[in-house]
Amino acid sequence: MEYAYSILMGIFGTLILLYGLIVFLSGDIELVPKNWSSKISDKKLYARQFGKVIMLVATAPILSAIVALFSSFMMIPAIIVLVGGIAGGIAIGVKLMPKDD
Repeated sequence: MEYAYSILMGIFGTLILLYGLIVFLSGDIELVPKNWSSKISDKKLYARQFGKVIMLVATAPILSAIVALFSSFMMIPAIIVLVGGIAGGIAIGVKLMPKDD
């Protein structure tokens, strides 16, 4: 049970990373949830950038899982990495996404 957090975060992060990779490689706007997509002219570019942002945010749970493996006595560093990574990924992602037309 001491590795449960690491296993779950590793699986969760990997699944999100795979979703972002699929969206990035396909460039299919249909894989982007409708409420997040906006009116844009280049749909393939938008889908690829969305995939990049998802992959960037997915690194936070993966890094948190790695930190939790090496600091099994205290979960605070893993939680800090998780929250900080998600916040940083979203902040960078906002700058990466193309603007509306």
